[in-house]
Amino acid sequence: MSRRTIVIGDLHGCYDEAVELLGKVGATSSDRIIFAGDLVDRGPKRRECVELAMRHEAILGNHEEKHLQQRHRADERLPPDHLETRRVLQPGHYDWMARLPRYLRLPEHNAIVVHAGLLPDIPVEKQDPYHLLHAQCIRPPAAKSYWPSKAPDGWNFWTHHWKGPERVIFGHTVFDAPLVTEHAVGIDTGCVYGRSLTAVVLPTWELVSVPARSTYRGGKAVARIPVHGDVSVFS
Repeated sequence: MSRRTIVIGDLHGCYDEAVELLGKVGATSSDRIIFAGDLVDRGPKRRECVELAMRHEAILGNHEEKHLQQRHRADERLPPDHLETRRVLQPGHYDWMARLPRYLRLPEHNAIVVHAGLLPDIPVEKQDPYHLLHAQCIRPPAAKSYWPSKAPDGWNFWTHHWKGPERVIFGHTVFDAPLVTEHAVGIDTGCVYGRSLTAVVLPTWELVSVPARSTYRGGKAVARIPVHGDVSVFS
């Protein structure tokens, strides 16, 4: 059996679900396991999620980026949720986050793992780091990106524009179901909001999910905004 690559969506402290998901996919030491960023904040076991990813591979998420930017900021200047994360992390965790790549190429699967998205017709090596960590609704060639709930007319989700050649696996945007297109697979299904944690397993591209054990953070059960096909985003 050939070696599998298992890419897992945003954990946000949902460590128990991550362990359950790895068990459900039957992960072994011969599998390559990649976390798609945003390991921390919002959920209950932030340090455990970081240390789980440290034993495997991960890419940088916008939440890790924010913590690195604020690493030396005084406690009283941090939002309460970020302060909670700081209190469970140690310098070694930050040093590890600082070494995380913003993307991983998987040439054997003609795939790329990024946290958020890409602008079309630009190789991943030349993408603006902002888009790799934040891209949602765009209108090329403009560089601006909007949340779906704030996107003006004529701006739509970046997956409408990306035509490859690689298929992109990404998290960041919370969908009501995995977003699967010819050239992109979105796997943040909102575990921390009481929904589910999702992985995509290569080379078969099978999607595997486990339900959240609790609603750790509210706010993602109201408006759904259609973004691609029959998949909607909470935004």
